This record gives sequence, C-alpha cells and structure tokens, in this order.
Amino acid sequence: MTRHILPLQEITKDDVQRVGGKAASLGELIRAGARVPPGFCIAAEALPYVLAANSLDAAIAGQAATLNFDDYNAVENITAHIRSQIIAAAIPADLEEDIVQHYRALVSGDNKFVAVRSSVAVKDTPISSFPGMMDTYHYVLGQAEVLEKMRECWASLWTARAAFARHHKNIAHPLGLIAPVVQLMVNSDAAGVLFTANPVSKATGEIVIESNWGLGESVVSGRSMNDFFVLDKETLAVKQKKIARKTLMVVMDDGKGSGRKEEVVPPERATRPTLSDAQLAELGATGKRIEQYFNFNADIEWAYQGDLLYILQTRRIQNINP
Repeated sequence: MTRHILPLQEITKDDVQRVGGKAASLGELIRAGARVPPGFCIAAEALPYVLAANSLDAAIAGQAATLNFDDYNAVENITAHIRSQIIAAAIPADLEEDIVQHYRALVSGDNKFVAVRSSVAVKDTPISSFPGMMDTYHYVLGQAEVLEKMRECWASLWTARAAFARHHKNIAHPLGLIAPVVQLMVNSDAAGVLFTANPVSKATGEIVIESNWGLGESVVSGRSMNDFFVLDKETLAVKQKKIARKTLMVVMDDGKGSGRKEEVVPPERATRPTLSDAQLAELGATGKRIEQYFNFNADIEWAYQGDLLYILQTRRIQNINP
C-alpha cells in the first residue's frame, strides 16, 4: 500500500497541496534535469491519519485554540506539549510498513544515511514555504531513527516559531500542512547557495554563489565565513572572487555515528578555495537551466560530493522582478 507515499520523481508542481513546496520543487527539479538525491515524500494527509489513530486530533485542536500570543512563555509550553504528544504517537502499522519498505529500497551498503526534511504548505492557499521554520535532520541511520525523525519532523509543525509565524500571517493552525521528505544523504565536500540574480544589487545579469566546506547548513544558517563569487550570467565569467578564512563547518557527527555537528575548519583548508573554476562554471550553467525551467530568479541550495553536483532545493528569490 502506497497511498501516503510518493517517490520524488513522480511529484509535480500540481501536488503541492499534498507534498508541500519543497517536495514539489524537488520533483520539478528532477524534470528540469538536475541531479537530485533520490527519495520519497510522506504526503501531508499522513499526519492527520496518525493523530486520528492515536485520538489526538481533537485534543491538539483544543490545545491550539487556547494559544495566547501575547504570552510567549505560555505559547512555548503549549506548543512543547503538542510536540511531545506527536513524538510519542504510534504510527499505524500500514503506514509504518510502507515507510520502512521505501526506506529499505532507498539505502544500500555504500549509501546508508538519509536526510529527513520538512516540506510544508498552507491548505487552499498559494503559500508553500516557511523558510527556517521547520526542522531538517541529517545523517539519519536505520529504520528506527528514520521513524523517530519522521515524528520529530511532524512535530516541528508546532514549534513556537512556526505557531507565531502562522499567527502573524493570519493563518488558522489547522491549515498548516507538513509532508516529510526522506532522501539519500549527500556527504558533501563543499556546499552552499546560488542566486540567479544578485539579491543585494538586484542585478538580474549576475549569478551569486556562496560556499563552504561540509554541509550547506553552515552557509544557510549564516554561522560561517564563506567564499563568495559573482559570475556574469551570460558568459559565466568570474567577475568577483573573495576567498574567506573559513573557521567553522558542519559535518557528520562521527562520535555518535549519525547526526551532524559543527567543527573547526582545519588550518590547511581555511584559506583554500572551496570551488574550482570548472565547478563555478558548472554551477552557473545549472543555475541558468533551473531559472529558465521555473521562469523565475532562483535561490538554489547545492552540494558537491566529489565531482558530482547535487541540487537540494530551489525557491523564488523574493523582491526581484523576473
């Protein structure tokens, strides 16, 4: 039975109300010819199914109705309680079996780690992302940990920051949808972001790239010093190159055998460029193809594992005309 699970390659933009913006974007990226880590999405209707099976739907709705956003501590306490109930909920046997079967088909001896990522939407609206609001988990190992992180991913719909975001946007809490995505983990040597228009100057004839060693989490979070490049969009010539003294990167937590950690960049790599000229040209050409396919100026997350470029996510750059 696969009624709650969709392989990424079968997802289109028309599925956004079932799979959220991130998963819909990944499906379209595959259609655009980008190399996307393989995986699957647990559709948004799975969470209500889990809550109903545990008789939690009415209880959580009742708790949500008591939220007073003038009392931050009370919101923290109520949303924490809601999350704890979701994390402790039993996944119905048919759904659990389906998730485990898809997970086993995805991993192999050489590719045993996955990422569990949040994909969101708002029911019956065009809203399909809340950047930075929901949780993502890297280097997840084994089916038990996948199911655990799946629950935590569902529960992140009820972080205090997510509840406040819905409140400030006048979105009723029951309209929030979350659809976890499970993908093979890219153990990146270097990663970062690419903009097919300059987000600062608004110049649409430039491509801007920021990169760091390890996972792109350090770049996206703003916690690292990053290499910075500006390309001419038409020719892909490098117009500007700033190689930072990189101090911090995000890598697998070897001590735990799974999960991620921050660590100091080794001195011999601190001032070494994270990207070669050939990689910059490949990134620029890939960004142009994605921009042309989606027909908007794109904010793209990418990662290099060895010589292979993977595209992890794309969204429209806000406040820039196409």
